[in-house]
Amino acid sequence: MIPILYLSHCGSSIGGGEKQLAYLVTNIDRTCYHPLVVCPDDGVFAEHLRRAGISTVILGLPPWRKAKSVIARRSAAKKLATLAKAHNTQLIHTSDSWFNPYLWYVKNRLKIPAVSHVRNLLTPTQVRKYKFNRMDSIIAISEQSRVPLIQAGIDIQKTDVVCNCVDLSAFQPAFGPTHSGEYVIGIVGRIEPFKRQKMFVEIAAKVAAQSEKVRFHIIGAALDTPEHRVYEQEVRQLVVKHQLQEVVHFAGHRTDMPKAMQKLDLLVTLSAGSVIAEAMATGKPVIGTPIGSTAEMIVHGVTGYVVPLDPIDGIANQIIKLAGDSTQSVRIGQAARKHAEETFSVEMHVQKVQNIYKELLNKS
Repeated sequence: MIPILYLSHCGSSIGGGEKQLAYLVTNIDRTCYHPLVVCPDDGVFAEHLRRAGISTVILGLPPWRKAKSVIARRSAAKKLATLAKAHNTQLIHTSDSWFNPYLWYVKNRLKIPAVSHVRNLLTPTQVRKYKFNRMDSIIAISEQSRVPLIQAGIDIQKTDVVCNCVDLSAFQPAFGPTHSGEYVIGIVGRIEPFKRQKMFVEIAAKVAAQSEKVRFHIIGAALDTPEHRVYEQEVRQLVVKHQLQEVVHFAGHRTDMPKAMQKLDLLVTLSAGSVIAEAMATGKPVIGTPIGSTAEMIVHGVTGYVVPLDPIDGIANQIIKLAGDSTQSVRIGQAARKHAEETFSVEMHVQKVQNIYKELLNKS
């Protein structure tokens, strides 16, 4: 078996990137590859990997570009290279492109190929800053996220687009109204500025003013940091300001996402990510904005709608239309499930990544 070392964004919580990494390492062909995951901290994700039988190591990887991390990062990079050598690592793959400098260090020391996964929408400046040109292969989750790579001068032959995936057996469809007389709209993800829960509350206020049967679920929790705690407090204060306490429900962190998704009639995402595939697999329409991979994952007018973020009236009006036409909502949800089966299967995702590995290893 060929040992592959993976770098995870974190080990203490599970976000979209962690889910995608788990899908990959737990479904990779174990007769050919042996995955070892390095997490910068311990917690629920690291434990999830261990329970799945994936070798997991905790190794702090301080931010490379911060001046105060100069000594610590050098020590961490040496430890990472030593770990990789001890396990006879033949390829290194980061699930978080901010770890590219660590990849480059190990690649140089061991003379092995390095793969960087782009899960965020970067700028050409960031592409240059994080030395993507030093990577042997770059996997983008959408054509849109590949564009800045090309604009920054990365050889297109070094890039591949592999969309996010979802466990279709776990996320089963539940068509039709989930609550008698109510239409439930959800937003899923960590409570943080990037996910725009405050904007979701503003949209909820506009929708609730025109429809009495709508309810809103904010699924997710804030990380235990000052910035995120403040943002969550601001979200809750906005609910009170708009007097939405009776229609907005804070569901908190859920470990049973398939069941939580089934309780929704519609998913709204104001960022992007694998939650789109999860909602579609569950047979739910999705309203998203032209951010990241969203526009490529949603088939506009078929599996959901891609609506500009500003002004928010467009999203609010689209929600009101679907909430008022349950037949149309169910029909779109059925199309979403079919699209998920054809596009977002774990098997397809893993095979595409393995093909990239095979090509790199044959060259090395």
